[in-house]
Amino acid sequence: MAVGCGGRMTLSAGLVGLCLSVLPFVYGLDMGRAFAQSQLGQQQEVAPSFIIERYRAKAEAGDVGAQFRLGILYERGAVTGSADFLDAAAWFDRAAAGGYGPAQFKRALYFQEGIAGPKDMPAAATLYQKAAEKGLGEAQFNLALMLTQGVGVEKDIPAAIRWYEQAAFRGVIPAMRTLGLLYMGGVSRTPHDAIESWAWFTLAVEAGDTKAAELLPEVTAEMDTAALAEASRLADAYRQLRLRP
Repeated sequence: MAVGCGGRMTLSAGLVGLCLSVLPFVYGLDMGRAFAQSQLGQQQEVAPSFIIERYRAKAEAGDVGAQFRLGILYERGAVTGSADFLDAAAWFDRAAAGGYGPAQFKRALYFQEGIAGPKDMPAAATLYQKAAEKGLGEAQFNLALMLTQGVGVEKDIPAAIRWYEQAAFRGVIPAMRTLGLLYMGGVSRTPHDAIESWAWFTLAVEAGDTKAAELLPEVTAEMDTAALAEASRLADAYRQLRLRP
């Protein structure tokens, strides 16, 4: 969705490093927790037995939502009193096979981090893709990172940008900031575009991103009045395109 290229920007050594640091495939357990349906390792009290059995009966009958929720209970230690990632993975597998997007995302995260089994990046990418196609912003962002680095999939920067945009339109703040950085510095063969960069940083700042707030003045300083006016119109258009999960 690149429109109107601004002037080529000169980045400081520190900003170049920041741009590059965003792109490696690090959106796994640490960053992924921000979007996971439940935080890995987050403990809760054991759930009442009738709740567990109700979910189990529905799950055994093929209800993918119940399968996913039962997996969450196992993950959080709400079934036995301690986290059980193996049983959680088994239920996520069943729900994912049934096409349930949140379970596909969860299972992809397990494959990515080597939880309940060895790491399997191609399997993670496949499941992220399926969840991304269902509109899960967190999966779209994770898939974009894998495409950026060629981890588990063939490297494809244009495809990565498309998924970053989809995630950003669904409110994933790191996706907004990443797009701003990509267009700011022309990282990974992305065209230098101060107008795009300004628009995405502005949306990230509006969403509360302090890192984007630090970077926005760097972009603004490179732009004239006409470019800023176009960037403002672009940001407004992107606000109207904002998708809801």
